[in-house]
Amino acid sequence: MTAQRTLIRDGWVITVDPEIGDVPSGDILIEDGRIVAVGPDLGVTDAEVIDATDRIVIPGFIDSHRHTWQTALRNIAADWTLSQYITGVLVQLGAIYRPEDTYVGGLLGVLEALDGGITTMLDWSHALNTPDHADAALDALVESRARAVLAHGNANSIWLGPASADWSDVRRLREGRCSSEDGLVTMAMAVRGPDFGSIEAAEEDWAAARRLGLRITVHIGVGGFGSRHVSLLNDRGLLGADTTYVHCSRLDDDELAMIAATGGTASVACEVEMHMGHGYPPTGRLLAAGVRPSLSIDVCTGIGGDMFAAMRSTLSMQRAMANDEMLNAGVTPEHLEVTTRDVLEFATIQGARALGLEDRTGSITPGKDADLVLLRTDQLNMFPVNHPVASVALAANTSNVDTVLVRGEVVKRNGVLVGVDLPRLRRLADDSRDFLLSSVQAPRDGAWQPAAFAAG
Repeated sequence: MTAQRTLIRDGWVITVDPEIGDVPSGDILIEDGRIVAVGPDLGVTDAEVIDATDRIVIPGFIDSHRHTWQTALRNIAADWTLSQYITGVLVQLGAIYRPEDTYVGGLLGVLEALDGGITTMLDWSHALNTPDHADAALDALVESRARAVLAHGNANSIWLGPASADWSDVRRLREGRCSSEDGLVTMAMAVRGPDFGSIEAAEEDWAAARRLGLRITVHIGVGGFGSRHVSLLNDRGLLGADTTYVHCSRLDDDELAMIAATGGTASVACEVEMHMGHGYPPTGRLLAAGVRPSLSIDVCTGIGGDMFAAMRSTLSMQRAMANDEMLNAGVTPEHLEVTTRDVLEFATIQGARALGLEDRTGSITPGKDADLVLLRTDQLNMFPVNHPVASVALAANTSNVDTVLVRGEVVKRNGVLVGVDLPRLRRLADDSRDFLLSSVQAPRDGAWQPAAFAAG
């Protein structure tokens, strides 16, 4: 059988592979969905050509933590604190979700991500109230044609309580639809951790995930929801390289060192953390501890869903904090520690590491899958290009995303998603939104202000 070959020709290639580096006027040869060669003028003549003239080519972005089930409720929590979000979204709305609401939220969220150049996402799904909800979440991820990890977070009824969780539905999927690690859609477990449950329940959850051979993702160090919880997990022997710690805003420095020492990864959601009261994004403290973070959007109920905004907010916030520390010490800042290349790495290869997918995606490296994004530089916000990495991290936006490939398949071409029925999707999203908000008698004008969550 003849291999399917595609040549991306004559783009400025930012590989995020330290051995290859950047390749001005570079080509990328793809065979059967996999990168086989990267370099200047590969001389290939027997392949379908994608012209990358006036394009920067990057690895697809990777979002290491997003609750896509909430996407049809876009921006309802824009003016809420974390405690209000817990009351409004988790307690009230999460309890009434139907499988069709889970499906359309997931599909809308992942297609929005693809449209903006995010080729891989961890879908942190913690309102899978029945097996039908879980199947609907999986259906959406498969239909999207993105690379995705369904992080099964169980039913929303277990959250914010000490009770043990029934992970039998995770076992059902792990032994059935998610038994293979080779597909575009794989699986992880999204556990409560001691911020949102008891330490005894956390021990049970970690053990269940490890019995099933699944990576773990956990919210921790979140706002006022307890303290010294990583230390508590460490005392129980639960920390490990199979775990991604989300937010980490209120962790102490020695706890970040514990994560580093046990090989853990981290996910920072800078915009949400600043808006909702999680605490300052811990980017610089993670780096000081030896943990290079990944980036995530978190909730489109609160903010926009693109990685360009995540990179800009992460970089500007960390620089502001570092500069302020020096100024307060009477020192004029003379250089910047965290660079645009760092933040692009956070948005790509570090996301792959947080998902356990670094051998498949996250950099433009021969042998990896061709998860690629072509960004237009012939638009007003991009030319002339004088610093290509900074053009991606600080100047580009979703309007520059011209072409997106996932495992070599073109899913966005000439600025338009391929094969997506947007009128159908909008109709389903509107119907879901109308059902959910009417069920809690919430208006659509931003006036709804839930009471802050009160434990117990």
